[in-house]
Amino acid sequence: MADNKVAPILALQIALVGTLAARFDKLLPIILSDEGSTGQVALIALIAIYLVNLIAVIWFAATVYIPVNPKSGEDLLIYFEDISSIERKDFIARSNELDCDEIERQLLDQIHRVSGVASRKMYRVRWAFILSAPSSLLWLALLVWGSVQTV
Repeated sequence: MADNKVAPILALQIALVGTLAARFDKLLPIILSDEGSTGQVALIALIAIYLVNLIAVIWFAATVYIPVNPKSGEDLLIYFEDISSIERKDFIARSNELDCDEIERQLLDQIHRVSGVASRKMYRVRWAFILSAPSSLLWLALLVWGSVQTV
């Protein structure tokens, strides 16, 4: 779910960077000039702020895709990370020994664990969306700046 929500953010940020790259030839002479003018300093600062914001957006968005499968440390028979560490025959034998109360306890533990992972991922999605607003405004300022400059 979080993966689907964050994909448009990454696509938008990549598209915005692409449009800025097309205008960068008009910004580069200002950046590289020896004048030390207020405009040059402001442009460099704007680019720096944009890049920091862009990196933050991409970090929050990209970390949603990183698998988070913490082992319980208890060798639960419900959670796949724990199951994979148990020999097949031991898994089957232990499964046959479980009573309904223990199965319920392990299921509840798994639900709690997965909800924590989902909550952390949605936190990252939320921050990627929040940081996309200033990123888009900074992009717009740089795009306008690159559009009005003459080479």
